[in-house]
Amino acid sequence: MTSQLRARFYFCVLLAFLIATPLLTHAQVTVFATGLNNPRGIKFGPDGFLYVAEGGLGGSLSTIGQCDQVIEPVGPYTGDFTARISKISPSGTRLTVAEHLPSSQTSPALGSLISGVADVAFVGNTLYALLAGAGCSHGLLGTTNGIIKVNSNRNWTLIADLSAFQKAHPVKNPEPDDFEPDGTWYSMLTAKNLLYAVEPNHGEVDYVTTGGTITRLIDISTVRGISSPVPSPIGIACSSET
Repeated sequence: MTSQLRARFYFCVLLAFLIATPLLTHAQVTVFATGLNNPRGIKFGPDGFLYVAEGGLGGSLSTIGQCDQVIEPVGPYTGDFTARISKISPSGTRLTVAEHLPSSQTSPALGSLISGVADVAFVGNTLYALLAGAGCSHGLLGTTNGIIKVNSNRNWTLIADLSAFQKAHPVKNPEPDDFEPDGTWYSMLTAKNLLYAVEPNHGEVDYVTTGGTITRLIDISTVRGISSPVPSPIGIACSSET
C-alpha cells in the first residue's frame, strides 16, 4: 500500500468514526426477546417470525475411548441434547420449533465453548438447519453433523450427513494441529433451492440439494501455506444475480 493510499484509508476510517460516534451516543437499545441459549444464525421465515439457531447448553456425555477425539486443548469435547431452534414472534415471544438437538462444548481449558445448531435457512416454506455440535468426536455417540429438515410437531429428519462426507472427501491440506473429525460447521444460506454450508476448520464450502446430495463447491485448504497462511471462511454471500 502506497503512502497516499494509506493516508486515504486512515482518513476514511476516521471519517466513518466521526459520523458513527454521534449515532452510537444517542442510540437507544431495548431487549426484544429473551430465553435464548447461545444463539447463532438467524433468518426471517416466510411467516414473518425470526428463526434462531441455538447452540444449547452443552453437557457432560463423553466418548473418550470410543472414537478419535479432538486434539487438546480444544478437546476432548463433552455434550448432550440441549440445542434447539426457536422462533420469535413480532411481539418478541419465543416459541420452540425443534428441540433436543445435539449440543457440545470444548474442554474447560479452552473455555467450554458451545456448538449446537449453527444456522437455519428456508427453501420455500421448508425450514432447514445446520448441525455443528454433533458427532462422536464431540462427545455424542451415534450422532453426526449435517443438515436437517425440520418437520411439524418439533420433529426433524437428517437429509445430509456432513460428517461422513468430510471423512469420505477430505480436503487437500487439513490443519493437523487443530483438526475436528466432524468439522465445525459455521453458517448456511440458500440460493436457487440449494443449501450452501461453510466449514472453516477443514476449509471448505459445500452445497446440498433438498434431496440430500452433497457436492464440494470449493476446497479452500488448497491455498493454505506455511509461508502465507490463508484464513478459512465463516460465511458467504450471494449476489442478486445468483
